[in-house]
Amino acid sequence: MARYHAVMLDECGDEFGVSLQAASRAKAYEALREDYAESRVVQLESDYQAAQRERRQYQRLVRMYDDNLDY
Repeated sequence: MARYHAVMLDECGDEFGVSLQAASRAKAYEALREDYAESRVVQLESDYQAAQRERRQYQRLVRMYDDNLDY
């Protein structure tokens, strides 16, 4: 079981977050559809995917910072 974090959009257009455990991404989507039938999933990622995204973002920022020091 992996832990997933979802950003949801409710029927009024407001965002809210949900964390859940599921055997797969597909099972996480299924559980979210059942539990929040009037809302939609905007973003869904596991802890591992979130860590990868944050690592890529950090590496991009380091490159941008280093590029500005070269002039």
